[in-house]
This record gives sequence, C-alpha cells and structure tokens, in this order.
Amino acid sequence: LSPLCDDRRVATCHEFIGPCGQPCGQCLLPRFKCQRFKPFHRARPGPPPAFQGRQIKRKVLAIYDSRVEKTVKETRLHKLAEMPLNHLGYTVEYHDVNLPMPSIDAMVPYRGVITWFVDGLPAPGAYLEWLDTVTARGKKLVVLGELAPRETDDLVPIVNRIFDRLGIRSGNNFVELTHRAKVVSMDPDMIGFEQKLNKVIPAFPSIDVLSLAARAHLTLELETSTGLRRTSPVVTSENGGYAAQNFTIDLDTNTDRLRWLLNPFLFFKLALGDERFPIPDVTTVSGRRIYFSHIDGDGWNNISEVEGYRQSQALSAEVVTREAIEAFPDLPVSVGLIAADVQPLLGGNANGIRFARQLFALPQVEVASHTHTHPYNWQFFEAYSRDAEERMIRGYRPPDMPMRERLTAAMTRAAGKTYSNARYDPYIAGTDDLPRTYLRQPFQLEKEVLGALKFSEQFAPAGKRAKLYLWSGDTTPFAGAVQAVRRAGARNMNGGDSRLDNEYPSVAYVPALSRQIGPERQIYAVNSNENTYTNDWTGPFGGQMMLEHTLKNTENPRRLKGFNLYYHMYSGEKQASLRAIRHFLNMARQADVAPIEASHYAAMADDFFGVDIEQVDLFAWSITRRGAVQTMRLDEASKLSVDFAASIGVIGETRKDDAVYVTLDPMVERVVLALKARVEAETGEAAPNEPVATLVSSRWRLENMVVSDCKQSFRTFGYGPAEMQWQTDKSRGFRVSLKRDGATLAEEIRWSDATGRLDFKFAVDGIVPAELIIQCHE
Repeated sequence: LSPLCDDRRVATCHEFIGPCGQPCGQCLLPRFKCQRFKPFHRARPGPPPAFQGRQIKRKVLAIYDSRVEKTVKETRLHKLAEMPLNHLGYTVEYHDVNLPMPSIDAMVPYRGVITWFVDGLPAPGAYLEWLDTVTARGKKLVVLGELAPRETDDLVPIVNRIFDRLGIRSGNNFVELTHRAKVVSMDPDMIGFEQKLNKVIPAFPSIDVLSLAARAHLTLELETSTGLRRTSPVVTSENGGYAAQNFTIDLDTNTDRLRWLLNPFLFFKLALGDERFPIPDVTTVSGRRIYFSHIDGDGWNNISEVEGYRQSQALSAEVVTREAIEAFPDLPVSVGLIAADVQPLLGGNANGIRFARQLFALPQVEVASHTHTHPYNWQFFEAYSRDAEERMIRGYRPPDMPMRERLTAAMTRAAGKTYSNARYDPYIAGTDDLPRTYLRQPFQLEKEVLGALKFSEQFAPAGKRAKLYLWSGDTTPFAGAVQAVRRAGARNMNGGDSRLDNEYPSVAYVPALSRQIGPERQIYAVNSNENTYTNDWTGPFGGQMMLEHTLKNTENPRRLKGFNLYYHMYSGEKQASLRAIRHFLNMARQADVAPIEASHYAAMADDFFGVDIEQVDLFAWSITRRGAVQTMRLDEASKLSVDFAASIGVIGETRKDDAVYVTLDPMVERVVLALKARVEAETGEAAPNEPVATLVSSRWRLENMVVSDCKQSFRTFGYGPAEMQWQTDKSRGFRVSLKRDGATLAEEIRWSDATGRLDFKFAVDGIVPAELIIQCHE
C-alpha cells in the first residue's frame, strides 16, 4: 500500500485515477477540491505508462499600458503582484500593450498572461484578438480589474469567448448601487487577507460562473426588477483567474495606505495552476534564513557626534569601522565607497582613504562601490548633456554661508591659507536638486561604473575584488548602466525599500526581487535603510529600530525575505542611529541565520530567473542552471519528505511550518530532487542508499558532498562558528572533524539523540574554506 495514495483501498498509485484526474498520488496536492471533479473510476489495467517528462514553465508575461503607467516600475503589476509571483516561483516579464504583441511562437516559453489595466486601452479590439489566440493555445490568463477597459458592444462576443475558457461570462453590466446586494458565500482563505470586505459592498461587474471547473471565491446576490441575480467577482479555474478591481486592494484614504482584500499568494497559485514543483528560493541558505549587510558610502566624511568620538572630530567612517565592523568579525558586510568622497580634486576629503584601506583589509568586509560621483537622477544620464547639466549648476543656489563661517573664511584667507567647504561649492550638490553630488567633471558611464569599482579595489589587499555595485540616489538606473555593471563582472543592487510594519501594514510594500529594464534587471535590496525610518535623515535618528517589525513580518506567516541590515556611513554620525545598527548586529549574531556576502545575495536574486526545472517523474524534478541558487522550497509539504536515496546532489532538508527547504550541492550541475511520503512517527532509521547524515541547517555553506562507506565529506565555509544540525540514525556515534590543508582544526566524537538529531558547534574561522568530515564511530 503506497503512502502517497489518497484512497487506502488501492494497492498502488496507478490502479486508480483520483478525483482531480491524475493518478491518486498527485491528489496529495493541497487545496485540490477533488469532490468538484469526476468521481473515482478504474483506470487502465496492467502496468502504468512511463511518465512523460515536462518542462516547468515559470515565465509569466505582464501586459501594461505605458500611456497610463509610463514605466515598469510604476505599474501595479510590478508594485503589487510581482512579489507574490516571485514567492511562488514565477518570473515576470513585461510588455507594453502599445507595441506589437508577441508572436504565438514567442509565447511558447510562457505559462500565461497577467494584466491589471487602470484605464481604457487605445485599441482593445486588436489586443483581444491576440489574447483570444493565445488563450486558445492553452496559455493561462490572470485578470485583475477589467479584461480590456472600455470594451464596446461589438467586442462582447470575443470577451466572452476568452472568459469562457476561465469558466465565466461577463453580463456586460456594472452595478454601481449595491445597497440591495448581499454576500451569499465567501472563501475566507481568499477574501479578507489584510482587510475585511466592507459591509457596504463596493461596485461590481456582473460575472456569471458557467463551469463546475471554475471556483467562485466570492458570490454576491443582487435583487433586481427581474428577480435575484448572482455574480462572482473573484473566480479561479484551471485556465486562470479573474478578480474585479474593487475586490483586489483597498486604499485607506485617511492614511494613504494600501491593503490586500484578495489573498494574492493563493489567488496566483490557483490561477496559474495548483501543481507542485520545487520553487527556487533566495531567502534561505543551508536551511537557515540568510543574513547580509551592506553600507552605502554617503556621509563617509561627516563629523561624528557619537560620545567618545566627537571630541577628536572623528569621521563617521571611523565610528562605523570601530563600532559596527571591527567589533563584529563574525558578520560579513559589504562597504560601498563613493570614489569622489576621497578625491580632493572632485571635492572629497583624502582623510577618508585610510578608513577605506582599514575596512577593505578586514576579512569579513566585501569590497563594493557606491558609484564615482553619486548620481541622484540616473535617468538624466541616459541621454547625458554636459551643457544641460551646466545650466542646472548655474541655476542652483547653495545655502547661504552663516556670518560666523564667513568670518572664519575671511580670517583663513587673511592668513594666506585656502578655505573651502563643499557645502557652499556649486559643483558639489548637497541635495538632489542637481543630478549628482560631484559635478566638476563631465559624466562618463565607464568611469562611473568600471572606474568606480577599480577605484575601490585599489584600497583592498591584492586579489580582493570589488564584486558589488550599489545604486545611488533615486536607485532607478537605465538599462545601459546595469549592463555596464554586468560587463564589469560585478553584481548590482539597491532600491526596493521593503517595509512591512505598522506604518506600512501590507505585503504591498514588500517589493519584488528585481526591476526589469529592457533586457537587464536591477536587483532590489531586501530591506530598507535608515533613510526611510528617519524622514530623510531629519529624525528620529534611531528610527531604524522599526526594522525589527519588518524582519518578523517577512518571516511569519511565510518567509518572504531574508535579514538585510542596510544603512549609510552617516549612521556613524548620531548616537541613536549607531545604537540601532549595533542592536541588529547583536540580533544577527544570536539568530539562527546563515551570514553571506551581499554580492552573493545579489547573485542569488539574479540567477533566480534562469533556474531550469523539468519534472521527470510524478514526484521527481531535474534542476539545472541554478547559478548561486542552491535552495529549493516545497510549500504545503507537511506530508512529504526528500527521498535521499532517489535524489542526486541533495544535501539536506529543513522544515518551517508546512514548507520544506531543500539544500542542494552547488558542485552538482544537474540535481534530481525526489520526494516520498513523510512517515509521521520518525523511526530514525535511514534507507540503505541514503547518505550517512542529511543536513537540517548550518551557519556555514556546504558543497562538494562526497559519500563513501559510512563517511561523507564537504567543502565548507562561512562566518562565525561552525554551527550545524544534521539528521541521521538514532543514538549513533560519529567522528566529526574540520580540516584545512591537512591540519585538523577541530575534532569530536558526537552521538545523535533518540530522534537521530546530531548537533555540533566548533569555534573555528570559516572565511577560508575547510573540509568537514562526518564518519561513523562504532
């Protein structure tokens, strides 16, 4: 009797077809309402047919109208829908409805189409003809708001032809006066996600559910002159989903804050196909939530007011170096230097160079660049004109110099010395009124990107490269700038400003992984920086303490983001801001996290879009082109476990609520992830072909697993102690050792407990990789 079968009367999973139309093993898929489909019936006698492999299509094409939402960044799809889609494993590509629509052949790699129009389309007929053809070829359709706004009567037939595939039909009627309407049925899992449906039902379109395969998540009943009429403004089916505009999000006009009425995670999951596949996950490494930190160089030369430093007129960079970096050698941090900040010819201060050298020499510090001249408005430089920039400089008025400072300047010059203060230099902008901070030289993209990366590298020890480019100012680079970073061999990051707290109380304020800019992608930071918490650095200066709420809310009830401590060098200027930074550093030191470099996160987020997944059996998938992504997540998997004997390149699994996070071996190009039913009463007995121990979680990263007779080894590295948890046979002894270049760094005999749990912790430096060996000890 296979434990994967829903119907315990059968001997194997292939003798019956389940109510969802799949072999009954597939009916384990959560949320399948099997009773809504055909009843059990006997399938073909004899052996089951061979499973036909199939590619998991993760791409979704988002159609938007650039006349209304001028850029991808401005679209509702990007700001609200893309993050939940990323979380479910989907990648989103954007297409302007005003351009020629993709050919049918070009649509082959896509799973489906998603739209969220906010105004009338210029040519709805042509668009609907294309959409009709695409959905007729089996592409799923997800509609938020209207299908094609301002449809004329002659378009009703094609609208309903498209809607028929979703199992619904438009009544071509919009109900504005809803006082006679009432809720007949409502799916609490779908409606009322962050905001309950108002007792005064909002205006709604007339939508009829035609098919038993279509699932109405909200049904309203309206009393009309001809009798009672029912409508369903939120519906999903095997071919897609529809949610009327007033049942998607709610705007609180008093606070100007959004909340979801609709559960976007469940809606998109059902609308795009409630099938199980491993989801590439960028929140988790080695079974633990990731931690990384990065610092933008702004304020490097600011004079600190922090007690113990203000008397010596110490720079903020010195305070951050001493208090937030040198004091935490177990936590990696990426430091982005603004090249002009330490170049006097451009208006910088050469005194800051020594802290660049000190910082970049520290083993836990990753070399990064925060640009050369610190652009505020990146779009200005896509079609750069020095003449236009000079006109802006001439029209810019620096702040007036106070009388006391004018006196100081006069006395300095009278003594035959040069007086200079960048604050009053028209070629050094103190605000974003000008397109960049340092303006004495014309803008050059190569110098701004490659030149800035090389400039940072010169202060680092030989061989230590600058791997990360951190966007400045409005953090909206044009495609050519992102391409320049990629060609320089670095990763890019910044922007997004994720918040999920009392002030921003919705996942609507948690951004997607990236922003598409033509063929390029800007990778967003995971969390926001102190600027958004301190009202643009005007106070309260300890405002970043609010980050703790976002960290908790993006971990539960679902892990949406990692732990990213992101700030500027000017946090070393104020006692309160420094206290906030140290609070989170101490939190990270004590938490069950996997500390990684910021560039590694940027690589994971970048590589998420290229992961290739092929289902090779009912419960097995081949995963390739993973790049830096070495964790796969299985949602709603409380009844499933990794079948290590049938898998290839799988190091371990860990559980969080009903999700399973699977750790893969980066050295295995083609991983095979196989699943089996989880036995609730754990026996602790391993199958004959399984590894001697499987990873539960680790502070360090592991790769290159080698398994031999009752022994396995790994290449391992990380920050802080080598703290690991493994699952193995119960009550069994093991010799655990860490070695480097033939020398033993640590070694212990450890015994697993009665559940097969094997824990150990070595106070060893792991920045230089070591070899971990776990060997049976009889």
